[in-house]
Amino acid sequence: MKRITFIFCIICSIFSFSQTKKNDSIQKLLEKEIREVEIKANKKLVEIKGDRLVFNVGNSIAATGGDAMDALKVTPGISVQHDKISMIGKNAVLVMIDDRFIQFSGDELMIFLKTITSDDIKSIEVITNPPVKYDASGSSGIVNIKLRKAKKNSIRGNLKTVYTQATYPLGNLGGGLNYQKGKLTLVSNINYSNGSIAPYQEYSIYYPRYIWFETNHKRSFQNNLAARVALDYQMNPKTTIGLQYSAAVNQPLRTGRNTSYITNNSGVLDSLIVTPSRLSEENKTHSFNFHTLTKMDTLGTQYSIDVDYFNFKSQLDNHFNTRTHLPNGISVPNRFTAANNLSRQNIDIYSAKIDYEMPLKWFDLAFGGKASFMNNNSTVSYFDTTNETPFIDPSKSNIFNYKEQTQVLYISGNKKISEKWDFQAGLRLESTQTKGYSETLHQTHKNNYIKLFPTIYLTYKANDNSTWALNYNRRVDRPPYRLLNPFRYYSSSYNYSEGNPFLQAFFTDNLDISYTYKDFYSSVYFSYLTHGFDQVTYVSAHTISQVVIPSNFYTQKTIGLLENYVFNKVKWWESNNQMTLSYSETLSEIEKIVPSISHWAFTFNSNNAFILNKGKTFRAELNFNYMSPATARSYKISGFYYIDLGMRLSLFAKKLQIAINALDIFKTDKKTFIQVVNGVRQENYDYRDTQKIRISLTYTFSKPLIEKIQQQSNEEEKNRVK
Repeated sequence: MKRITFIFCIICSIFSFSQTKKNDSIQKLLEKEIREVEIKANKKLVEIKGDRLVFNVGNSIAATGGDAMDALKVTPGISVQHDKISMIGKNAVLVMIDDRFIQFSGDELMIFLKTITSDDIKSIEVITNPPVKYDASGSSGIVNIKLRKAKKNSIRGNLKTVYTQATYPLGNLGGGLNYQKGKLTLVSNINYSNGSIAPYQEYSIYYPRYIWFETNHKRSFQNNLAARVALDYQMNPKTTIGLQYSAAVNQPLRTGRNTSYITNNSGVLDSLIVTPSRLSEENKTHSFNFHTLTKMDTLGTQYSIDVDYFNFKSQLDNHFNTRTHLPNGISVPNRFTAANNLSRQNIDIYSAKIDYEMPLKWFDLAFGGKASFMNNNSTVSYFDTTNETPFIDPSKSNIFNYKEQTQVLYISGNKKISEKWDFQAGLRLESTQTKGYSETLHQTHKNNYIKLFPTIYLTYKANDNSTWALNYNRRVDRPPYRLLNPFRYYSSSYNYSEGNPFLQAFFTDNLDISYTYKDFYSSVYFSYLTHGFDQVTYVSAHTISQVVIPSNFYTQKTIGLLENYVFNKVKWWESNNQMTLSYSETLSEIEKIVPSISHWAFTFNSNNAFILNKGKTFRAELNFNYMSPATARSYKISGFYYIDLGMRLSLFAKKLQIAINALDIFKTDKKTFIQVVNGVRQENYDYRDTQKIRISLTYTFSKPLIEKIQQQSNEEEKNRVK
């Protein structure tokens, strides 16, 4: 905390200097921008449009002057906790930019979103129950970030650098460039990060006759490079074609020391197990998209074609050794093991889809189809290095191939019943064929199924300030490819994870009733999940081994209430407040092994922006987040809270943004995950090194490309002479 206080004092002194007097041209530009803001203010902050909620970013003080992650923090229905995005009532969230999915995830997604300034965002669409146009895979919602259209004949960009100090430093450097001239539009982003964090975990297992207590000190190094470029060309007034390419190279390294204390029920130490490890990875992602859009008439008839290719390659190299000691520190003979665990994975996905929209006399019709082909090859090798001479252990090694093909047809219709009522419904059919083959085990597992996924949306606009909406859809969650491979990955001699080739997809029915009134948004949601799968750490009173295996074993019912209110009645203060109250019940199909659980949960977060000067260029931020004890599938989670502070300064006609944030200032973002298996209680304490200081500088620039305009003007004058 002394370090945090010291840095804050330095930044406060920097922020205290006054800005230089602007020249007349800049002053005129500011007046023009102020007039534009005044016009945009007539638009509501939050709107419901059919199947989605629309958050108009430009109308929020708290969302401006930052990046896309800052804007998502104050978006209704979205939760951002330490750079992790989630949607209330959903297991996961998918992110789109201008209606196209971003193939980044985890750190790469966060890094990419930080290169998009919030001033370049027009709106954020929150799609809790996605329509049939989108893939039915994943019991997740969709966030669609709509960017402002590039100004004609202009170039605009930004450069950003971020320094983060937690236990160790982490640096980030990146930027974006938008170019528009004539029929050509180019959008690009690139970002690089390097540094490390120090997460800490404790793992307790309460066996009948003894207690296993484990500490895990880690240092996780990051070395990430991510880039994206999108190119669109307007061939004629009706047809636009485009290309999009994104890539990421991630080379994380994790070193750790796992120490297990075995004690009897009286607390007397029986033995000590120490496992140092070094895990290095290299992950490469390439994603390519070709798209075309043709508008056939002025009524809205159009069709679009998308062709995609995605490739993911990963290499993992894990070195570890395990040594057992007596309470006096003497090593136990013949209890030393060492190993080198290697993994290789290569995933190729090809897909193509067509979407057609046709406004008819009585309703608007949309239909389309998609085909995708996936091939996943993975190899795992286990080398025993106990005697220093490595030899491969065939029983712990595996070669696995997984293929998946999906064919899709969908149709939907939208009918504006009256000025107040709007109805939309759709049906999606997906046919899926899977084949998993273990070359090592000589086993083949096939699956073939056809499923229907309906959607219904009903919207009632009572008046300009009040809107009701009812949404329903059905989704499918398919297992991640890595969970289907029946290999064993060892973290120590007593702990390993194992894939399950018999793992099946699960299905979720979602119902949502929402209401908006001015700056108030409310939603009641319900979900019913059948045959769900989760990672289970299997332990037993008769063995000290801990085996993590994914299994289909539960049904889950969840009902919840979400309330979001934006207080902006005071010119110098905007407060975005969100509260949820939910009840979740997980019914286990293997009750004797993993018992059923249920729990009420309450969350509250408040994001506050305070304007500190008349020019609105200097502001402070105060954010509070709280979550009560809750459940997550088959686990119980302890409650936690944390507080973030920040300040932001805009200079040089808002071209330069300087920000400092103190995250988790009281070091309270700590969670404990609890699970009972075979009557044995497990507790996993987790702290992600979240107390940190973050300093960022963002510089934006723009320039009109007037050369072409001047040439066109000259040509017009010449023609008049003729």
